[in-house]
Amino acid sequence: MKLIVGLGNPGIEYQFTPHNLGFLAIDRIAGNLGVEVRNRQCRAMTARTVIADHMVLLAKPETFMNLSGLAVRNCCESTRRRRNRT
Repeated sequence: MKLIVGLGNPGIEYQFTPHNLGFLAIDRIAGNLGVEVRNRQCRAMTARTVIADHMVLLAKPETFMNLSGLAVRNCCESTRRRRNRT
């Protein structure tokens, strides 16, 4: 599984600022693929989809940008565990 993470800051005050360009990119990718980023896992809002025959996890960390590594690490560990089970 591939992981695509869009960085940003949570909160309405950051919604359409340059800080949230990563979130906006994930929303655009999800919209183009007809999926919604609404699942909560790994300290992030996520969606699973397929891009070019690859399973992909789209993720928007729910941590502030300077702590986004925590959510990214959790997503990586989760996808690694899932891969090892199959």
